[in-house]
Amino acid sequence: MAPTRVDIIDETYIRAAPAAIREQFDDERALARIWPHLAISLVRDRGLKGLRWRVDGAVRGEMEVWIEPFWDGAIVHHYVRGQASSSAPSDIVARHRLRWKRVVHALKDSLEDASM
Repeated sequence: MAPTRVDIIDETYIRAAPAAIREQFDDERALARIWPHLAISLVRDRGLKGLRWRVDGAVRGEMEVWIEPFWDGAIVHHYVRGQASSSAPSDIVARHRLRWKRVVHALKDSLEDASM
């Protein structure tokens, strides 16, 4: 059986400064809580534009958070590209998307509430 291709794209607008969004991704322990099913290894720190990681675990490949300034906030793009590992649950893509949406919406709520 061929490995399951993982190709996730998500975009969420957050009305907050890109710097405030970016700093949320600096804590390695917090990242481990966001993505407990992945071992991440930083490949490229793009400063205020975001981060790119190599991932292993339930998914093997690459993952990125790109922060694009837009109006009075930023669009947070999230990409995952790779293959599901043989030990990954069959619904790994849905689980990852749901976990990310919970995290990014909590971040949105927190940062937008702070700016009011």
